[in-house]
Amino acid sequence: MKNHRFINFIILIFILFAFFFISSCAKNQVYSISKQDPLDESVQPVIRKVEFGEDLKDKLSVASIQQSKVSSNLTKIQIQLRNLTDQELKISYKIEWLNSDDIIVKNSSLVWSSILIRGGETVGIQSVGTSPDAINFIVKVQKAKNL
Repeated sequence: MKNHRFINFIILIFILFAFFFISSCAKNQVYSISKQDPLDESVQPVIRKVEFGEDLKDKLSVASIQQSKVSSNLTKIQIQLRNLTDQELKISYKIEWLNSDDIIVKNSSLVWSSILIRGGETVGIQSVGTSPDAINFIVKVQKAKNL
């Protein structure tokens, strides 16, 4: 009788451990923002339609995107992200720079950065391409795991 309880207890612990392990490994959805036309050099380029999934839907929006040329003919971008809720929102993002053929230009912008956006706040994230060939970009956004 005691052995049977012990085995049931061990099985219960194993099931709980498996549940918590699987739920902690759940994939974090990543959403992308980019220009509709990679060659668009206007100050406020048209962006592709951005739809955030359930974890960011009705919580985050792209308020605007601006771009300009800076020293040595490098492209600089600024993306304004707006928290649509009254709660703090923690997100991670990275900016990948692309050439005119939409091939990633190797640079240091491939790391994820985290930011805290207070309720109702709009924040800007910026990046400068590291090469004159870097004329297009993809901004990847996901809910932050930790901040």
